[in-house]
Amino acid sequence: MFPPRHYTTCLLLLLFLVLSDLSISQSQSPSAAKRKRMKEKVRNMFYHAYDNYMTYAFPHDELKPLSKTFTNSLSELGNLKLEHLPQDYHGSALTLIESLSSLVIMGNSTEFERAVLWLSENLTFDVDARINLFECNIRVLGGLVSAHLLASDSSKKLFQGAYNNQLLVLAEDLGKRFLPAFNTPTALPYAWINLKYGVMENETTETSTSGCGSLILEMGALSKMTGDPIYESVALRALRKLWSMQSSLKLFGTTLDVATGQWIEYSSGIGAGVDSFYEYLLKAHILFGKEDFWKMFHSAYVAVQKYFRHGSWYHEADMRTGRATYWQLTSLQAFWPGLQVLIGDLSAANSSHREFFHVWKRYGVLPERYLLDHQMIHPTEKYYPLRPELAESTFYLYQATKDPWYMEVGESIVNSINLYTKVEGGFASIKDVTTMQLEDHQHSFFLAETSSSSSTQQLA
Repeated sequence: MFPPRHYTTCLLLLLFLVLSDLSISQSQSPSAAKRKRMKEKVRNMFYHAYDNYMTYAFPHDELKPLSKTFTNSLSELGNLKLEHLPQDYHGSALTLIESLSSLVIMGNSTEFERAVLWLSENLTFDVDARINLFECNIRVLGGLVSAHLLASDSSKKLFQGAYNNQLLVLAEDLGKRFLPAFNTPTALPYAWINLKYGVMENETTETSTSGCGSLILEMGALSKMTGDPIYESVALRALRKLWSMQSSLKLFGTTLDVATGQWIEYSSGIGAGVDSFYEYLLKAHILFGKEDFWKMFHSAYVAVQKYFRHGSWYHEADMRTGRATYWQLTSLQAFWPGLQVLIGDLSAANSSHREFFHVWKRYGVLPERYLLDHQMIHPTEKYYPLRPELAESTFYLYQATKDPWYMEVGESIVNSINLYTKVEGGFASIKDVTTMQLEDHQHSFFLAETSSSSSTQQLA
């Protein structure tokens, strides 16, 4: 369909794209002054969020910007019923961990080093907290691994003192605590693991496709860095088992049972519960260079384009029949144009991106779920939790095309976030995009992904 090498190299974060010289210098650009203003606006956004977190929430997990307090949310991520919440868990500095690489993007090596030293001296995972394996993997393990790569790279000169792989020690400790989750009859991991005690008695065996198919990047990287193959091995076994469960149409469902290996939800798409599965297949090929990952991704991509795509949109379909089930846009789907850029499918990327941005302009931000068949927001999922996916796709498209229109889109995203979500104590999620009612929550990924995607857009 297209050669697998026609995409920009991407590591765990957009960071490495920023550190490369990917565009003409600002001195050659006629819009240099405007770009400089936008650059400073985004930098101020990041520090407004970061400084308020450090003032009112650190070392707890996330900031509550309206009340200027905190939430110890690592044990709540993905836990819709708020079950088994720990009584003595006081946070793991989740937002600080996720901010490490963004601090580097901002050029703040002093704060980066200070944060690394604090984490190495104070952070412990020996806590009685039941966490979501997927969320903890992408946020905490991913944050530690990427920060270790930066801190240990002497050419970057980001760490002036003695760095003795302290973050890698923490990452390996966390990785070891993940391992009991993989002790299932199918090798597919439990969705939930207690960091201190392992899998809890009577733990649910239901998980998502993303939950067991989006572990290979962080755990594979951990194996490469430590020399211990176990982390990559268990993640790869789970991925291969999941791959063997595809339908005859090369499609995957949304939820499954890790004990029986049977599908629970057959309807699927490219949004919640499945999105990062596709993303990790491609980026595993990019990161590790194995053709098997490319072959898997290419097969899955062709099936998605055949059965989920309808014009510029992507609906959901039954994995067994390919028949459409739900005609809806979800905000998590907005990562897809960025993924399409990485494989060189720019026409499709541009087409789907413009539709997402059309909905963004209509409401000011991107609602969590939009019903395509009724041209209306889902009645109960009207929120916008400061998600980064559209900003990230915009960044990729600008880097691939240098079309100034994408710079304008980036500016629009930045302005909307400032207009609707900025408060005195940080940036608040939007509870209802029809009224712009705010919610007292600044997600940790806002500093790691949304603001860094916006900043790379302006720094590029």
